Amino acid sequence: MKNLLATIFLSLISLNAFAETYKYNADVEGMVCAFCAYSVGKNISQLEGVDADSINVDLKGGHVVFNSHKPVSEKKLTELFSDSGFSLSNIAFTKSSKRIDKHAGDIILDLKIDAFKTDQFSGVIEAIGNKVASTNSRLIIEAPASQEETILKPLLMGRQQVVKVRFVANESDTMRIQLLSN
Repeated sequence: MKNLLATIFLSLISLNAFAETYKYNADVEGMVCAFCAYSVGKNISQLEGVDADSINVDLKGGHVVFNSHKPVSEKKLTELFSDSGFSLSNIAFTKSSKRIDKHAGDIILDLKIDAFKTDQFSGVIEAIGNKVASTNSRLIIEAPASQEETILKPLLMGRQQVVKVRFVANESDTMRIQLLSN
């Protein structure tokens, strides 16, 4: 009986560790700067099932790649961008069953500051942006939703290198910046 229960338990763990993954590739038209690339990634991350950490936008090549654990229709993707000034084309996907690795990367920096005093830290935020743009790392910024543009515009506007960043709205007055290696 114990062996049977152990087998069932291990089977359930194995089934949960493997899941269908849909890897999407598409061309993006209309991107001219890092803020555009951020907007494209943000739009895609709002789709149900999309793994926000998997989104990779190639600004120079005009291309986006992302993973989802649910299928996303081409119609839904094109509708998502219909009013944004960007358009997706040549949308393709592959489906696979593979082990899901949720390793988020090592935290290189974890900084908390007053979200409404970001102007006092603009040099620090710019330096962090330069680090992300020049390496294979990414940012997770948690701050009040009302501060998203205030924080991200100076970090992204006019920049020709992509800064891989995900903004997470929170309810506090604190901004948390995490710099992660990939």
